[in-house]
Amino acid sequence: MFTQKFDTYVCLGDTITCEAEGFTFTARIEHDPDYHIDDDDCHNVDQEVTGCNEAQQKKLIEAREAWRNNDWFYCGIVISVSRNGVELNDHAASFWNMECNHPGSDNAYLSECANELIDDAIEAAREALEKTRAAIA
Repeated sequence: MFTQKFDTYVCLGDTITCEAEGFTFTARIEHDPDYHIDDDDCHNVDQEVTGCNEAQQKKLIEAREAWRNNDWFYCGIVISVSRNGVELNDHAASFWNMECNHPGSDNAYLSECANELIDDAIEAAREALEKTRAAIA
């Protein structure tokens, strides 16, 4: 479980780490090149699509403008795993299409997401270790 938290403002490549079952897990922030603000209905300029009241819609439009100004972006959390300093899997688990540095956010959900991925990353770590052992046997 990650006890470290991502900062309230993060940059691409920022990481947090934890240890479990003899493995070191690193969660990193990567840019999501496949997701665009127009893919996200909650940032739609059409109030009928969002279903927001006037105040909420105003905040969404402000957030959309902040996105255009590169104040925030869509990212993925990618977990890599190593053991004794040797990387076993650079992409053990991931989750994408997340808002990063969104106005009014403290980015806490980035750390929460990393923790939700840890079980999948542990399984991938075990599999990678077994493949490595089989390759050198």
